[in-house]
Amino acid sequence: MAVALGKRYKDETTGVEVLCIKPGDCNLNVNGRGMEELQPKVLPSAD
Repeated sequence: MAVALGKRYKDETTGVEVLCIKPGDCNLNVNGRGMEELQPKVLPSAD
């Protein structure tokens, strides 16, 4: 698994959330479960 700079990853069971500050090939796991990449939040426009 390759982690990307500036992406957030979360474990749904424990609620642990990680912000990647250094990209590279690694496995992000919590208690043996892989973490999922969070999608960016859509913010309302400031028109």
